[in-house]
Amino acid sequence: MSCTEIVFDGANDPERCKCRAAVLRTYSALVKDVPENIALQAAKRVYEFHHPEDSKLDQSLTVERWVQAEHFH
Repeated sequence: MSCTEIVFDGANDPERCKCRAAVLRTYSALVKDVPENIALQAAKRVYEFHHPEDSKLDQSLTVERWVQAEHFH
């Protein structure tokens, strides 16, 4: 498998999008006062609470894509 292959793409899965607002609220509220990596970790924890069945990699991919998508809007 190459590094460019995406095995999981939960960022646009409607079932996972139900917690998207909570994940992004967490990130947005924290990133103003703490380093970006800390805000991102907290957002990942919120996602993990809603989707404990996902691997850490899947959780990271989804949250990071959501956060990056918000930066471009």
